[in-house]
Amino acid sequence: MIKKILGIAAILSLGACASPYVATPYDRAAHNVQSITMMDDALPEKAIAYEVASVGSNFGLIGALVDAGIQASRQDAVNDALIGAKFDAEDKLETRLVSALAGHGYKVAPLTDQPRAKRDLLETYPAAAEGVDAYLDVSVTHYGYMSSGAGQPFRPSVGAEVRLVKVSDRSTLMENTIVYNPLTPIEGVITLPPNPQYVFSNRAELLENPDRLAAGIEDALNQVADTAARLLQ
Repeated sequence: MIKKILGIAAILSLGACASPYVATPYDRAAHNVQSITMMDDALPEKAIAYEVASVGSNFGLIGALVDAGIQASRQDAVNDALIGAKFDAEDKLETRLVSALAGHGYKVAPLTDQPRAKRDLLETYPAAAEGVDAYLDVSVTHYGYMSSGAGQPFRPSVGAEVRLVKVSDRSTLMENTIVYNPLTPIEGVITLPPNPQYVFSNRAELLENPDRLAAGIEDALNQVADTAARLLQ
């Protein structure tokens, strides 16, 4: 569990001390993509509900174990609430992506039943249907809620890697990273500020209204999807 929590922290900070991220911009006129197959299974199985630098983590191994238990309990409670609200994050993201891309003139069809390693873009792509020009590969590294520290409010957070791959030769036409409400600004990465409408003071408030809890995540996923679609304008 400790290793998993540390992994989440690394994802959320996303290399704040590393070299600047270099994206691959899309040239629509040069590539003339019209029809897109969107890869399925983009999201992790569970939403996060993560508090950075919580009090328990400052007290050695025992404190770290206690902290991991608290983090896991909060995450489980949030995911139970989302289930109760009948919230399907995968469906919300896919629906918004298809709609946003259609608004930019693309024909899009999700490719289902293609399981992937979570938190990673695909290494290989399956055969595409006739007439499809490119694959859209979206890998959500995390989604849910995050607090910057003990006593600080929880806000929605989403991280996603986005790649457009040409069907004919598997070349990368576009690649970028989008982070909604990161811990720190990341040079070269598209950073989206959190919506002030969805701020929760503590665990109790997070769980008080499951519909509002779900709405905050949906709003964040919508903004990430809309941003991904704009990369292909």
